[in-house]
Amino acid sequence: MDTAQLIERCRAGDAPAIEALVRAHEQAVYRLALSILDDPAEADEAAQDAFVAALRALRSYRGESAFTTWLYAITLNVCRARLRRRRTWGRLMNSLRALLRVGGDAPADPEAVVIQNEADAELWNAVTELDEKHRLPIILRYYQGFSTSEIARLLEIGEGTVHSRLFTARERLRAHLKEQAELMRDEMWEDSQT
Repeated sequence: MDTAQLIERCRAGDAPAIEALVRAHEQAVYRLALSILDDPAEADEAAQDAFVAALRALRSYRGESAFTTWLYAITLNVCRARLRRRRTWGRLMNSLRALLRVGGDAPADPEAVVIQNEADAELWNAVTELDEKHRLPIILRYYQGFSTSEIARLLEIGEGTVHSRLFTARERLRAHLKEQAELMRDEMWEDSQT
């Protein structure tokens, strides 16, 4: 059964269809929520909230965008509301690293692993220091793999604005990482002098 048929059956209140729709998208919705909230329990709750909201609003889905894009927009809004309520942004790198390295080769050298983990953590720290309007496009583009047009739809902004925010965010990240590299170099030099 294709997605359109499944949606129609869900709109009619067909419980097996609703279960099938949720099962088809639950992992992706959970991963998106986890990448934003950095808390497995909260991500699970947010994913459930997103499905409840989506099922309630299913009649408003008109098929103008892919169903997954529509569902991700709802998930993003649920997560944003949670972030606003808790007013903190947790670290996400460990979860993202696990998601990004699935099937990839991990460095065999323990020292290389430590260096890579430190670099990943520093990059994520730089991302978390960005304001929300620059942080979300970076996460959606580079951690979730959305295209600029999908990001524009999800954030309800123009594609040009997405490009601008991504450019600004990359420049800020580049400056931050350059500054951190210079600090590390200075610390290493000082350590070598003692």
